[in-house]
Amino acid sequence: MKKRLTALLCAAMLTAALPVLAWAEEEAEGPTETADGGAAPLADAQDRSIGSRPANADNSDGSCSLFGETTASSFTIISTTEVADEYDEALKGMPSYQVIAQEATKKMEFLVVLSGAYADCNTLEVHVRPNTGSAGVAKTFEVTKPAGVEAFDFTSEIFNLGDQTGGNTYGADLILTFVPSKVDAGSAPSAEAGSADGAGVKSPKTGQGAGTAAGTSAVLLTGAGAAALALRRKIRG
Repeated sequence: MKKRLTALLCAAMLTAALPVLAWAEEEAEGPTETADGGAAPLADAQDRSIGSRPANADNSDGSCSLFGETTASSFTIISTTEVADEYDEALKGMPSYQVIAQEATKKMEFLVVLSGAYADCNTLEVHVRPNTGSAGVAKTFEVTKPAGVEAFDFTSEIFNLGDQTGGNTYGADLILTFVPSKVDAGSAPSAEAGSADGAGVKSPKTGQGAGTAAGTSAVLLTGAGAAALALRRKIRG
């Protein structure tokens, strides 16, 4: 499945110069976003067989790209203004996504690529909130990455959505909100937290140092390419 995510990142390299990345599967037109930020249902979702379903979306300024894949009849990722904790003011304005899976049989695998204002961040605080009727549990956890690796990766096992047994499936409708930050050398808990070679982007939850925004398609191209190469190295050993 990680090879499929690598393929998605390679495709992002070819299209990163475009102002908007539009990803759709050939079998059906992708979903649209409703007025309240939710996902409009796929017209043929009930007719689709269970298989490998990749999806991805960018936040409003392109500084955060979320790539995901699972085995399901339908899998959708949509950028939204809704946040995982509506009472946490620090999450407002952070990159946030609605993730919807129907008849899923495997865990969801995710990659997050940061660029622009978040390019120097090496720590990602992830907030998860399942909507009513969704499988999974509310969770907040932290993902770090070593120096030289551009993508954060995690799976839905962290919030209790793993591989199913037999013919069992699950349905998920989640809000994921990310808080990127820079961990300085003195506060990094281990090498896994990445490098800290100067001031990073200010996190609204940690108040750490601010960086300079880049926000260009060239940055996204570089980030996606580096992430693809890093993931290939990880797969090979």
